[in-house]
Amino acid sequence: MAYMPKIDSHKGENGKILIVGGSPRYHGSALFAIEGAKRFADIVYFMPAKPCPYLIQAVKNIPEVIVIASLDDVEKLGVDAILYGPGSDGAGLLKEIVKMGKKTVIDGDGLKEIREVSKELLANSIITPHEGEFKMLSGKVGSEENVKELANELGCVVVKKGKQDIISNGKEVLFNDYGNPGLTKGGSGDMLAGLITALFAKMEAMEASKEGVELLTRTADKLVFKKGFYYTMEEVANKLAENAVEMWWNER
Repeated sequence: MAYMPKIDSHKGENGKILIVGGSPRYHGSALFAIEGAKRFADIVYFMPAKPCPYLIQAVKNIPEVIVIASLDDVEKLGVDAILYGPGSDGAGLLKEIVKMGKKTVIDGDGLKEIREVSKELLANSIITPHEGEFKMLSGKVGSEENVKELANELGCVVVKKGKQDIISNGKEVLFNDYGNPGLTKGGSGDMLAGLITALFAKMEAMEASKEGVELLTRTADKLVFKKGFYYTMEEVANKLAENAVEMWWNER
């Protein structure tokens, strides 16, 4: 891990993020995103993309998370980065969010709103499509060349998830070959989006994308030795911090 908090850090200096996601139909997506983020940001705020009382109750049982009622609160909270889209189910909030000028990660249902937003507003964003979502956005397969092309077209960083993850800002291309079939389970992409958002709060987009993808997939690879491909996303979340420290120690 390239990022470690400074010894003399104070509360909030290592990332304040907001997660906007979840709905009555897809309430679990937001919870997975929170699990990916909460160990790597000092403060995690949450707002449901669509009203959902039982999601709010579930989130209130996670002590690291602060629930907010409106996007009007974002500016005064001093949020560094926003995740929008996991389980948002057509909430239509992307344009309002990117107009805030914050670092933004767009995942899941939020990707369906990308074409409603100008390239200029996406300049400080990361999008995280899997193969099907990439085809929806570009009409093409997620090859190295096509990922680079889409990043150029949209003016943001693209993290194309798959057997080999491909990351591009339109100029540079990075690859990740870690990971295994256990990550095909629901929730892995939401968790990755939360993790990348927490890192993006204090890193550049390409670096945060690379570090997030590598940490999640390497953590999953370690679980294979004990669980085969039958581990849960909760088990991945519980090992993220441990493996982040190990990666930092080996790379320092």
